[in-house]
Amino acid sequence: MSTRSDPQIRFVVDVMLGKLAKWLRVVGFDTRIAPLSDRNRILSFLADGSICVTRAEKWRDVQGVVFIRNNDSFEQLKELISLLDLGPNLVRPFTRCSLCNSELIRIPRDAVFGSVPDFVFETATSFRECPECRKIYWPGSHKDRMLEKLQAVFGWKPEDF
Repeated sequence: MSTRSDPQIRFVVDVMLGKLAKWLRVVGFDTRIAPLSDRNRILSFLADGSICVTRAEKWRDVQGVVFIRNNDSFEQLKELISLLDLGPNLVRPFTRCSLCNSELIRIPRDAVFGSVPDFVFETATSFRECPECRKIYWPGSHKDRMLEKLQAVFGWKPEDF
């Protein structure tokens, strides 16, 4: 199986699950946030090949909609990963913007001078940028803590991706 996330796995997450959407983006899934307020809208997303995710009871029996029971965002991620049997071979951590969902692009270190803190510029060796919102990402302690959490909960190791 491919080590890249399956281009067919796309999520539309109900607006009430914004933190879950962020975690799905962190692990590399194409994840849109939208109100899942009416049946026609949901059916449109499903016809587009997206998996709809919600906590709204009224959609729990619609085929293609994943109903999430948990309140905590990380518990919601665990529940979704388990329900859909998503393994480390399908994730690509830190390849999407956690804010706007765009795929990040690698940029040269020189290009971030003046746009990141001096310490970061002096110590980090690789950078990525969101082509839409222009947010700059680099490996650091925040990324390490996220990876540690993914490993502790799912048993996923960086070499698994």
